[in-house]
Amino acid sequence: QAAMSLLAAAARVGAASRAAPRAVTRAPLGPLREARRNLGETTTGPPVSDLAANWKLTVEFFTTSPLSYREFKQRCISLRIFAFTGVCSGCVLSFIISPPKSSYWMTWS
Repeated sequence: QAAMSLLAAAARVGAASRAAPRAVTRAPLGPLREARRNLGETTTGPPVSDLAANWKLTVEFFTTSPLSYREFKQRCISLRIFAFTGVCSGCVLSFIISPPKSSYWMTWS
């Protein structure tokens, strides 16, 4: 009986494809459907808020070589957190130690 059902279903599909083509209706695309680009950007490593785990990966960036591209990419993402913080802190510290001497900046101090 199951084999007969499969044959009947295949015959129905074949007959439907030979019939007059139906209008294709699409489901409405919502903003979430349009915003997804399917670039393979999935979350694999620790969250950004877990600084201890990201620090460990940052140290491993300089001490060991990665075994795969994904491991290298995660180490770069972890390094980026601390590099951004370091550069921003360095710029702020530089402005504190040696503020700009133009007349525009003197009006704000």
